[in-house]
Amino acid sequence: MSELLKNVLTYANEHEMLPDTGLMLVCVSGGADSMCLLEVMRHFSYERGFSVSAVHYNHGLRGDESDRDELFVREYCETCGVPFYTGDGDVREYARENGLSIEAAARDMRYRFFYETAELLGASRIATAHTADDNTETLIMNLTRGAGTKGLSGIPPVRGEVVRPLLCTTKSEVMSFLSERGIQHVEDSTNSLDIYTRNKIRHTVIPVLKGINPNINEVAGAAAELLRADEEFIADIADLFITDCCKGFTADAGDLLELPFAVSSRVIRKFCGGSLSLRHVKDVLGLCGNGGPSAGLSLPGMNVYREYDRIVFAPVQAAADEGFAQVFPSDGDSFIFLGAGLKMSCKSIVFNDNIDKINKTFTSFLFKNVDICGKIAVRPRREGDMIKLRGSNGTKTLKKLFIERRIPARRRALIPVIADDKGVLAVYGVGAGDRALPGPGDEALRIEFEEI
Repeated sequence: MSELLKNVLTYANEHEMLPDTGLMLVCVSGGADSMCLLEVMRHFSYERGFSVSAVHYNHGLRGDESDRDELFVREYCETCGVPFYTGDGDVREYARENGLSIEAAARDMRYRFFYETAELLGASRIATAHTADDNTETLIMNLTRGAGTKGLSGIPPVRGEVVRPLLCTTKSEVMSFLSERGIQHVEDSTNSLDIYTRNKIRHTVIPVLKGINPNINEVAGAAAELLRADEEFIADIADLFITDCCKGFTADAGDLLELPFAVSSRVIRKFCGGSLSLRHVKDVLGLCGNGGPSAGLSLPGMNVYREYDRIVFAPVQAAADEGFAQVFPSDGDSFIFLGAGLKMSCKSIVFNDNIDKINKTFTSFLFKNVDICGKIAVRPRREGDMIKLRGSNGTKTLKKLFIERRIPARRRALIPVIADDKGVLAVYGVGAGDRALPGPGDEALRIEFEEI
């Protein structure tokens, strides 16, 4: 076994990247790194017993050259007997519509395709070909943008189902591996152009750093690993504070002020989506110390209010009372309600449990299929909506229930209501009605929400 294979195997085992069975989806652009990754994963698949498929996204940004890359990967996979899947899209249009750079838009589109393909095929892992060189470039690029420990942690070895087995290898090691085995690859002509930030760092900054320390990739990787450990530890403390001390999207102003800044800043960023500047974080902490009972400030995508002794984080959509679009979920569907900070999933099951145990969290609901009238919908509250909560004596309007539970008016449009043609069946965070509840052995629809 070559030195590269030994190193990758050790690294992959350390981070539990390789499945023992099932399918690994390998992202292959046709470049040197991804061709190395494909060969390495094929090698380990024979030893471990998992299977490999290749996925390629054609961004269409380089005309004939983009098509050439796709054809190269397709033909290589056909020769090797590796199942091949490809996707494409209009990156420039997507970037324009979403206010993104071409780089960011391309990344969004290809990862979305990777995730969708993995879900379609039932792949347990998605492997990308990031190397130690990429990690160093990312760390430096994030430093120039003023990143904290999270950005300076570099590229994570594992994020969900995405694994990066080559993070322990350098570009020169990859090229030697391909040369030794006679494996061809294609070159992206834009890699030689200094039109992107990463290319400028790669061509200008990295050579200077290597002149100072030839082992810059190794020391940058070690620094990133240490920072990642620190970040994970402090982020866990912030998560614990949110779980134990916060109610929904609110926090006690005094409690937030008493936290060490390292923790309070992360709590604030988690409430606001993680992309706030240092100045924004300090503004929120300033609001915590403001004696005014109804002071507020506007942040990117988020309004933050002082409500007496509490700080309320309200997505801009909530302030505009826009709610969210109605959806009609069915088996296997999932939806993201960004304004509400929720992900919803829907699955058909045969119910064999205790309904009291399932519904008491008010985040997971079950409905007997034959008792659902027409289509089931998840939507914002409507004027006149009513529900008889299970175990209650009478029917109440949702407006009254929200008032009783002291749910701020500006957040009410973002609370998912589950209803059918007959009326409201359940309300997220409030409770389930006494209609369409399944019993043991009934075919049922399970709708679950989780915070994102």
